[in-house]
Amino acid sequence: MTENEFFLELFPQEYELLDIKNFKDFEGEPFHFVKHIDELDVLRSPEEGGVCECVNGNTNKALVLYFQSILHQDIELPIFINSRNQIMDGHHRIQAYNLMGRKQIPVYRNKSYRIHGFCWKKGIEGRRRLRHKTW
Repeated sequence: MTENEFFLELFPQEYELLDIKNFKDFEGEPFHFVKHIDELDVLRSPEEGGVCECVNGNTNKALVLYFQSILHQDIELPIFINSRNQIMDGHHRIQAYNLMGRKQIPVYRNKSYRIHGFCWKKGIEGRRRLRHKTW
């Protein structure tokens, strides 16, 4: 499986677009976007867990940069939102879109689960698995 095939399986390219100004936090306020990638240059916490072997580093910055590299290959990585435009899954992906200057963000609305994936790289297939993640 190639990297592109992996992401196309994780993120089917059937989505709707939402204006970036319409995303909300869980208090109903506008979602907070970082202004510069270096705001994310901190080690991930134990609660967040490590990033996959595809990402060069264990920071949120490294993860956002990795997602940007996928987006530059014309593969959309939609954000999972609920009916109130609150992000259920995709906080790093939406930061990647924002830092790229995107104003219309692809979203999946009101899905009760997503396929959760780990690394696509050959040689670590034992750690690569897809499973359903619910919230």
